[in-house]
Amino acid sequence: MAVTIPGYKILRPLGKGGMATVYLAQQEIFEREVALKIMSRSLAEDESFGQRFFREAKIVSQLVHPNIVTVHNVGVHDGYYFLAMEHIDGGDLKQVRHNLTLQQKITTILDIAKALDYAASKGYVHRDIKPENIMFHRSDGRAVLMDFGIARAATVDKSVTQTGVAIGTPHYMSPEQAKGKPVDFRSDLYSLGVVFFLLLSGRVPFDAESAVAIGIKHITEPVPLLPPGMGALQPIVDTLLAKAASDRYQSAGDLIDDLQRIDVALVDQSVAFAHADGLEDENRDLPTVQSATIDSIDAISVVYDDRDSGSVSSGGVLPWLIGLVLTASLAGWLFYQQRPEVIEPWLDILGAKFAALSTQSVREAGPAVIADRNASGVAGDQGEIPAVVDSEPLAEGTIERQEVRATTVETSRNTMPSPSPTPTPLELAREKTGTLERMYRADATYFEAVVEANLDLLELSPTDAYAEANLAALGKEVLADVERLLLAGKYSAARKKLDQIEHVFAGYPLAGLDSTRKAIAQRQQISTRLAQAQAYQDAGQLVRPSGKNAAASYKAVLRLDSTNQVAKNGLQTIAVVLVNEAEALFRQGQLQSALAKTKNALDVIEGHSGARTLQRRIERQVAYVREIDDYFRMAELRVRQGEFFQPENDNADYYYQRILRREPKNQRAKEGREAMVDEFARAVWRQVGDEQFFAARERVQTALVAMPENNRLQSLKLAVEEIVAEKSP
Repeated sequence: MAVTIPGYKILRPLGKGGMATVYLAQQEIFEREVALKIMSRSLAEDESFGQRFFREAKIVSQLVHPNIVTVHNVGVHDGYYFLAMEHIDGGDLKQVRHNLTLQQKITTILDIAKALDYAASKGYVHRDIKPENIMFHRSDGRAVLMDFGIARAATVDKSVTQTGVAIGTPHYMSPEQAKGKPVDFRSDLYSLGVVFFLLLSGRVPFDAESAVAIGIKHITEPVPLLPPGMGALQPIVDTLLAKAASDRYQSAGDLIDDLQRIDVALVDQSVAFAHADGLEDENRDLPTVQSATIDSIDAISVVYDDRDSGSVSSGGVLPWLIGLVLTASLAGWLFYQQRPEVIEPWLDILGAKFAALSTQSVREAGPAVIADRNASGVAGDQGEIPAVVDSEPLAEGTIERQEVRATTVETSRNTMPSPSPTPTPLELAREKTGTLERMYRADATYFEAVVEANLDLLELSPTDAYAEANLAALGKEVLADVERLLLAGKYSAARKKLDQIEHVFAGYPLAGLDSTRKAIAQRQQISTRLAQAQAYQDAGQLVRPSGKNAAASYKAVLRLDSTNQVAKNGLQTIAVVLVNEAEALFRQGQLQSALAKTKNALDVIEGHSGARTLQRRIERQVAYVREIDDYFRMAELRVRQGEFFQPENDNADYYYQRILRREPKNQRAKEGREAMVDEFARAVWRQVGDEQFFAARERVQTALVAMPENNRLQSLKLAVEEIVAEKSP
């Protein structure tokens, strides 16, 4: 059955909810289009609903504001309660929010804040701020707040609760709403803060699987951060979404002031810079430090054992030994295929070891071994035997070997050179360190391996100057990398890099490690403070509130680093702003406010020349104004005492003249002097009435000395003279 409301022609439905259906209708008497909201007929079953409906609708109809929907008419027909209100044709915020610019989003919040400020002044709370209840005029883009009062009437309506209609929207409820406690206008500001967060970030701040879970998050969880580049807006969002109502804005007017101070172009630029950086992790430029496979290198080292081989049980150990050798050989071969530049120097070292062992064996065996070799045909046709002589010294990690032939066994025995001694573990460690050092210079991925080699060298020789110098140089290089990351502002990357360095050096007391860690912590703190200061500055919180303002944050930076130029420039900027504001107040005659601003500027930068100069000017003006006020006070006092022109230098006219000599155009002094003459004339006539004729005449003559051109006194003189003449015998 179609619904009909007398006086309205229903054109088409605009939307439908659990409690009402909204139609586009024409109000026939005015021939204007309206939004006709017709409540569900089931609501009328509760007799008290009608009373509450009319009471709330009456209140809403009194809220006449550009950003609050206008109610034209309210009534009931055939059991249907209806509300006729202006038709808003631009859609609601839920529909259009993705197409708004940052300026339009902030303007929207400003419009609704103005609506809430006005409603609060009338003692009214909306209690259901959400995007669906914010609509726009297509013509001028003005945001309008809908559903004032109806939601409030529904919250106390038992029949609505029984139908299962949710009252309010969990995502936008304030903590006190979630707890079921009484609310005031600050609850609306919280809900508006959720809408603001949604517009800025594209999501609500708190979400969960159930309404209860969402409510708990509103009560307990901290406010999330806005996207990169929007730091200037974070203090406003934090204040709006404070858990305690007492920590939020204490009026929508305060919010409006902060929103109007936002430099939208600057925030847009910050967001653009953040997007230009790709929103990548700050550690994306951190170089990867890979460990060299030092375990594989060590596996190739030769272990010397001069014990009698016969003492080893071939049955138990030999198979395992053979297997181990084969396994190590295979591993070495595979590693060689992958990293030949690592293995080749060690193959040369192995060759040197085996050559030395061979020479030592020949030397110890003596003629008997040689004879055995000759007897068994090992020697050449001429009876010559191969002999191994000393290898050439190590050069660039290689060992050269050469063979010579002795002409006879005797010559061989007599002329055989002394064999090379077996390299000591320390010599091998130094050789290994030198090789890895050269490899590291060509490939930085060997950093960990070369550090470990130098640390091993120190274990063998704790006072080894070569290893100490190497470690110091390596540490200096990588700590310089950390410093470069710090200068680039990549504090997290610098911290991770330092952790790597500390791990690689494995407890070695590397010079500068502790100081670098402290520098990272300090610069991180400085960066946080500077960002905080900029956010406060963008929000207009220059010197207030106490402890949460830009000046306090910049001063905290300078306590950490007294040379920080950014903080110094920030304080200088704040001082200039305060001086300019003080100058404007001074020109407007608001001397005390101007003086307070200069004091703030001097608190920011002690001895600031501009602030000090302006302060002196204001103080002089304050003293001058105080002096003028004192003259007015004394003049008015003397008028009340009847001391108009006497005693000399302490009468009403004297003080008025002091003022007019300084300010000839002072209207108050001119009018005061004229009023003084009127009062003087009345005093003279009182004397005449008391028949003090001569005293009255003398008094007038005294006045004319001070004001000879005053027409009123001239007329008074003539009148008194006539009376004196009449009364004289």
